[in-house]
Amino acid sequence: MSVKRADTKQGKLIFISTMTFIILVVAAGILFPDTLYTVGIGTMTYLTDTFGWIYMVGSFLFIMSMFYLAFSKYGDIKLGPDNSKPEFSTFSWIGMLFSAGMGTVMLYWGVAEPVYHYMEPLSTTGIMPQTAAAAEFAMKQSFIHQGIQAWSAFSVVGLAVGYLIYRKNESGLISNILIPWGRDKANGNLGKLINLVCVFGAIAGISTSLGQSGLSLGVSFSYLFGTPDAPWVVFLLVGVIALITIVCTTTGLEKGIKLLSDYNAYLLIGLIILVGFVGPTTTMINVYFDSLGNYINDFFKDALMLPTFAAEEDAPWIRGWPIYYYAWAIAWAPFVGPFIARVSKGRTIREFILGSMILPCIGIFLWVAFFGTIGIQSEPEVLKAAAASSKAATFIVLEDFPLGKIISFGVVIALFTCFITSLNSSTFTLASMSENGTDNPSNKMKIIWVIAQSAMALTLMMSSKTGIDLLQSISLIFALPLMFVLFLCIASTFKMLRAEFTETPITDSIIVNPETRKDQMANDEEIVEKG
Repeated sequence: MSVKRADTKQGKLIFISTMTFIILVVAAGILFPDTLYTVGIGTMTYLTDTFGWIYMVGSFLFIMSMFYLAFSKYGDIKLGPDNSKPEFSTFSWIGMLFSAGMGTVMLYWGVAEPVYHYMEPLSTTGIMPQTAAAAEFAMKQSFIHQGIQAWSAFSVVGLAVGYLIYRKNESGLISNILIPWGRDKANGNLGKLINLVCVFGAIAGISTSLGQSGLSLGVSFSYLFGTPDAPWVVFLLVGVIALITIVCTTTGLEKGIKLLSDYNAYLLIGLIILVGFVGPTTTMINVYFDSLGNYINDFFKDALMLPTFAAEEDAPWIRGWPIYYYAWAIAWAPFVGPFIARVSKGRTIREFILGSMILPCIGIFLWVAFFGTIGIQSEPEVLKAAAASSKAATFIVLEDFPLGKIISFGVVIALFTCFITSLNSSTFTLASMSENGTDNPSNKMKIIWVIAQSAMALTLMMSSKTGIDLLQSISLIFALPLMFVLFLCIASTFKMLRAEFTETPITDSIIVNPETRKDQMANDEEIVEKG
């Protein structure tokens, strides 16, 4: 059956609108940094105080919806023809999921968050700081915030887009989630609005993560090599990463991201093993399983934690931790989702959901348990310094740890690789949407987006009084409208899957969209030639 392609004007609209937005933000950050900070923080506070429940409830519903689909009759449907096979090995697949998702967040907050909660647990819990109860609270909260809620947002978008691209042979525009209600809606004003919201949200999400990584890299070089902790160092590091990313993203997904993700996975596994070997091994393993049990046991209570009768005390903490994490993940979903969909071609819906939601969490929880234990067991003066500087916490804690310099150097390399992989995946998605959802965006468009994202992240870093507050506010602001896009993704997915059972099984011989399929075949030929 032949269908029309997406409106070819959408890519141009997306590109012009988002570039204008980036130029305005960069200009405001340079000319009026204090005003930008005040507006950003004020807007964030209002939205989270008024609509915080939407972030929490929405993230919970994403998890429930994805698990339902995974274990339903739809779980055996493939992202691709019925006879398709996965394009990547399971190890490479997991490595790419992890590196493009929460890798940078784990490296930034893996020590900083447990230490912070240990030193300053939520006051309304009645837990005293720096006690065994505070340590358990710290580890459980770190698991919650870096766990399955974030990955469910990626899966919601990834499943909808992956099904449309590889099962229905549509383009990669997220507005195609409206196709079940009519192609005119996908190509109309609502579709254009969805694409713009998604691109703005993706820029906000990647800017937050890249900004955090840039700040952490700057301070890491200060600790390891004695360079000044100054803005010019961060500018130089981000510039080098941008150049590497341009080289990587123009070599193609298979040669660039796969290779980098594989090396990154080996490096992170090696660091966990090394820390476990030279540190308190038994304690770390016990912390991992104990925290995992607490996480599972209190999941429903913590997943819907909201300020109620002690709102004045609860609200700032909830705004700064769970809501921030979930909003950040939602802001990331428009680019992480399509990316993990692309690397999951040929896998079943069940594999996709369980793989993208659970497997990365296992690795993150191991890292947080091992490195968080080091942090919590540090000397009082080290704890105080680490709690006061999230961007330097990992390197402060490792300074006096056995083989600390070697481990710190490994963390810096991992930060580099995760930074590059995240920037690479976001560049692909943004370039694709700027060229009407093509599966093979031009190198020129990729280069433009690498530069634009790096400029945005640097501007927000330099415009923030604490180096992080403004970055967090950007994610929270843009995540709110994105919540409704993700709800549409769920509704669209259910509608398409119900229709699946009334249609003929899809094989390579059945092409729903011949024009889009032609693009994909050309891209496949290019990959074969590069291989």
